[in-house]
Formats: sequence, C-alpha cells, structure tokens
Amino acid sequence: MTAAVSVLVGAGLLAALAAGLGGGFDAVAIVLFAALAAVGALGIAVARRSTGGGAGPARCAGCGGLVSRAAPLCKHCGAPLPAGRRDARS
Repeated sequence: MTAAVSVLVGAGLLAALAAGLGGGFDAVAIVLFAALAAVGALGIAVARRSTGGGAGPARCAGCGGLVSRAAPLCKHCGAPLPAGRRDARS
C-alpha cells in the first residue's frame, strides 16, 4: 500500500509541476504546490505507519483485552503493560 500511495503522490506532484511550468508559476501557485507536497508527504507517512503495525490497539497478555499502546496498565484487568513493547501478540 505504501508503494501505491508513493506512486500516486509522485504522479500528482509531477502533474502539478508540469501544469505550473506550462502556465507559469506565480506566488499563489508556489504556495499551493508546497501545500500539495506537504499533504502528499503526510499521506505517505500515514501509509507507512498503518502498514507497520503501530497504528492499532494492543492486546493485554493477561486478559487479552484491547488497550491503548500508550497505557501503562490494562483497563480491563489492571495488569501492567511492558513499556518497550506493549503488544503481547507479536
């Protein structure tokens, strides 16, 4: 999925650059192009994070309940969650 998002962002940036070079860049076009590049970079970062397994909840090793990755304790059984890797599944 990350490769597809990267290709789409790259194609969009190339199309915007070609349109800008063909029609001439003014100050507004440069700001819009920079905003498009920033949104594209954000999309790539989100795609990488979602495929890395770090975007969802963790499971408690004690009860198997879903908990936040940042939680120090399980909200279901109160068991402490390891600080380094809070997901007992992987």
